Amino acid sequence: MKTIRALIAALCLTPAIALGHPAEDLVMQLTNDLITALDSPEAKSDSNFVRQVVYKDVLPHIDFELMTKLTVSKHWKKASSEQRDTLESEFRELLLNTYTKALDEYSGQTMEFLPYQDSKKDKRAEVRTLFKDSAATADIPVDYKLRQKADGRWLIYDIEVENISLVRGYKSEFTSQIKKGGFDGLIKALKSKNGK
Repeated sequence: MKTIRALIAALCLTPAIALGHPAEDLVMQLTNDLITALDSPEAKSDSNFVRQVVYKDVLPHIDFELMTKLTVSKHWKKASSEQRDTLESEFRELLLNTYTKALDEYSGQTMEFLPYQDSKKDKRAEVRTLFKDSAATADIPVDYKLRQKADGRWLIYDIEVENISLVRGYKSEFTSQIKKGGFDGLIKALKSKNGK
């Protein structure tokens, strides 16, 4: 959970200047949007304001379909389209809930963007950063994995904190749930976590 918190907090940091690659520009823009929201008077007076900003401005830039598919791995093909849609929706809600809770811990941390390196794969990008927190003993590497969709948009499909992948972390948990109760068991577990 500490890793997920650091991962999420890394999107709500000091604004940066765009460097040129569209994937990098996207991560910087999300950072700027969140800083603006967190520093606004509305954020201090309305507990739902930041959640609404995340829902409207951040979630559209995350490839939940690919993220969910990678997380359940080989089990994806065995699921019905209805099960896939439900799982993706519940996973999105779980991440939204986790994300907005982590934003409550924001207290002026910063993020340094490392020099961009071209990916070896077409339509893939990795934006490497260092999460800087005065309370931590060392900077934390946070890497954003993105892919370019057919319409040209870049979407985040994984985030790694200290080389620990969000997708791989949930993959272990989801695989365990599927082994216990099948795909429906995983969906039920996620709904429970989402308070349903």
